[in-house]
Amino acid sequence: MRALFLEPLDVWMFRDGRPFDAGQAHRAESRFPPLPTTVQGALRAFHLAVVRKDVPFDDAAAIEAAVGPADGWGPLRMCGPFLARRTAGGRVERLFPPPADAVPSENGIARLPAPVSPPEWLRTNAPVPGLFPLWEAERERAERSGKGEPRLWLTLPALRAYLDRKAVAGRAEDTIWQREVRVGIAQDSSLRVTMEGRYYEAGYVRLAPGYGLLVEFAGLEGWPERGVLALGGERRSASFEVVQIDALPSAPHPLPERFSVYLATPACFDCGWRPRDWSALFDGQVELVAAAVPRYEAAGGFSLAGNQHRSARRFVPAGSIYSFHAEKGARLRTVEGCWWPSFTQWGAEIGFGVAVIGAW
Repeated sequence: MRALFLEPLDVWMFRDGRPFDAGQAHRAESRFPPLPTTVQGALRAFHLAVVRKDVPFDDAAAIEAAVGPADGWGPLRMCGPFLARRTAGGRVERLFPPPADAVPSENGIARLPAPVSPPEWLRTNAPVPGLFPLWEAERERAERSGKGEPRLWLTLPALRAYLDRKAVAGRAEDTIWQREVRVGIAQDSSLRVTMEGRYYEAGYVRLAPGYGLLVEFAGLEGWPERGVLALGGERRSASFEVVQIDALPSAPHPLPERFSVYLATPACFDCGWRPRDWSALFDGQVELVAAAVPRYEAAGGFSLAGNQHRSARRFVPAGSIYSFHAEKGARLRTVEGCWWPSFTQWGAEIGFGVAVIGAW
């Protein structure tokens, strides 16, 4: 397994799930951090172009043998990507997305109160029996505006303390990256001229010095210790370096009676924000009692092999938190080849649904 720290050599662009074509839409937005599928594609492209130069680009069978099929993962197993920063001591540490159940505290953020029996007057159309609401006490809500508060990204020690219901400090998102908008006009590549009426705007991400992306992977051998690869839209460049990184905490075996699952990367389920049956993810009996899930994210992509757009999927955003009751002996299922806890029904092999387990 290798851990790569990717640092931008320019601004980055990672398209969101909305369709864009100059002349039909005038603005292309960028999401950050990118989805695992974006980084997976960059790793496989570099592997073919630099590491496996012996593989002919017109030999589909040889390409599939080297990096896997166009619509599959092949030998690659990837954890991430994560936002990361280089510390003053030279080490690289992950930063985790703002938790969905966070509220402002005096010096940072804290979790909403633990799920308790809902008031007798409460009526809900929640599709899960016994699902408890999350809310702040009126007195606490009155003391906090909640609006205009910066989104705080957490280190791993801070995240674990947060899941244990301790107030923690984090790094404000607007100090880590800024968004830039640039304008352009579409071109006719055959004539090398601009096209009338095809003005557009594109959003880019500019990271602060010392910040980048971290990704761990296995299954693609022979990589150099350092290098440069193309990443994201317009083939913007990223330098990479093999680094040492602290391991993610493993899932408790068995799970405690009351536990929370925090999503460090987006996840995909067959029933929107949850699976139809929790047995798809757990061995043993568990019951969902509360969930903090922001609005879904949609993403598709483009298949170079098929020369067509991929079908869009809806993802539960990173930072979502699910709280459960578990019966004795319940365990989170493992995915073959994955050395991290995963909480998703699709894409676990390339980094979707990376989970951190805590209490509630």
